[in-house]
Amino acid sequence: MKRIEDQTYYELLEISPDATPKEIQQAYDRAKETFQLDSLAIYSLFPQEEVTKIQAAIEEAYRVLKDEELRRSYDQSCPHLFKHLSRAQQIHPPSEKLHEMKQGLSFTDISLEIKDIPYRGTSLKQLREQLGIDLKTIAAKTKINPRILESIENEELDRLPAPVYLKGFLKAYARVLNIDPQRLIEGYFQLFQERKKK
Repeated sequence: MKRIEDQTYYELLEISPDATPKEIQQAYDRAKETFQLDSLAIYSLFPQEEVTKIQAAIEEAYRVLKDEELRRSYDQSCPHLFKHLSRAQQIHPPSEKLHEMKQGLSFTDISLEIKDIPYRGTSLKQLREQLGIDLKTIAAKTKINPRILESIENEELDRLPAPVYLKGFLKAYARVLNIDPQRLIEGYFQLFQERKKK
């Protein structure tokens, strides 16, 4: 991934150089929402000073690209944005070319993995604590009773709801921590099998 300083304004907003004002606005709104300081995925991947730097770069990119005159000057100062397109393609670039031109940060691909640890209640708790997130925050985001979340983390299988509900709770919890929900469900339900054997 390119450093923020090395990305064009189009790459920062994840748009093509021929993006319409509406597409610029939508991309800006999406990027701004993604890089809020209270975003769990961003909080876990970037230090606060880096997020502040990214936010400033997004604001500057938006300021320039939303203003037709500033954008025209910027485009002229970056001829490499269009150099691989013919004159006709520059005016009406085909969609596959636009797709190739769209590079830079991919906000939707951010994910966390728990390395070398089976996905269980204890690993959820460990990850949550490493991220500095309290159980109340998880409860608020998932709308799950904190007592149930505690039972999930402490692997108190006899205090958990029916499997169909538990799967939904595990999926919601996994999404908040940005980990693979299916892997968590499989790992957690393996606990039931192991305990049955004892």
